[in-house]
Amino acid sequence: MKKIGILVLLFGMCLTGLQAQEITAFPGMWGEAFYQDKEKLTWKEIDKIMRESQVAEMHWQKSKKQALGGLVFGAANFGSAIWLISNLDKNEPLTGPAIAVAGTGLIGGIFFHASSKNKKMAILEYNDALGKKMSYKLVPISNQKGLGLALKF
Repeated sequence: MKKIGILVLLFGMCLTGLQAQEITAFPGMWGEAFYQDKEKLTWKEIDKIMRESQVAEMHWQKSKKQALGGLVFGAANFGSAIWLISNLDKNEPLTGPAIAVAGTGLIGGIFFHASSKNKKMAILEYNDALGKKMSYKLVPISNQKGLGLALKF
């Protein structure tokens, strides 16, 4: 009976040590850098982690689509800037290219801002879901009746 009690105690201690860690994002030179504790996460790891929560995955996928839209308008902005410079060298009218540069830049910026906002929401939803999971711990207790383990929710 003592051996079973010791095994249950050890198993309970193992359960209390297995907890998911929150994700933190920091701005980096080439975009956000994601960390779990002090360990840097790759994009594949963060994609896999975001699949654990449906709401976080929804925001994460939306963010990826908006970032793609931002890249498309960024490329269009680059092309418009080349058009503007070309017209400037040829002494042609600059109104059309200037409007194209401003418009594509503005729309691309809106897409990138929305993408960043959804990334933050995905991380916040994931971190919030960690706290809402049903968790329990086996806690050793002692009272007038003796020693034992209590299941703490």
